[in-house]
Amino acid sequence: MEMVPPAAAAAAAPPRRGGAITEEERQRKRKTSNRLSARRSRVKRQQREGSLTARAAQLEIDNEAMRVTTALMQQQCSLVQQQNRVLSADARYLYSLLEQQNSQLRVLGELAGVPMDVQEIPVHLTQLYGGLQSPLAPPLSLPPEIQMLLQPDQLDDIMDDAGSLPWL
Repeated sequence: MEMVPPAAAAAAAPPRRGGAITEEERQRKRKTSNRLSARRSRVKRQQREGSLTARAAQLEIDNEAMRVTTALMQQQCSLVQQQNRVLSADARYLYSLLEQQNSQLRVLGELAGVPMDVQEIPVHLTQLYGGLQSPLAPPLSLPPEIQMLLQPDQLDDIMDDAGSLPWL
């Protein structure tokens, strides 16, 4: 018996009735199947590219929105820092003014011989504003009537016999 390869046997065999597929038909079906598969692959690739393009565009929009928001936040932060510097300078000025007025009240009380109940500035305010270099508040000018009273020779004239001010 002679050995014939299966492909050659199929080609040499006469076509069968009803179900026999020739090599030519098989190749045509395979080409058609390959074309359809290639078309599906192209469509799938185009969809993926379209999806990625849309996502990239959305990310660009999001990035721009974040840039704008960041710029606005930086601007707002800068304004708050500027306001904070102004408020800190005001607080230091007010602290020095309070310190100066307390000192003047103590001096006035000592000169007048009247004990003045001048409250101490709270420690936390001294820690916050007392240790900072700030311009001194302009000296308060006392009204002329009080300045006149603080003159040593005038003080003796207005004190009563008990050594205190008559209106106190």
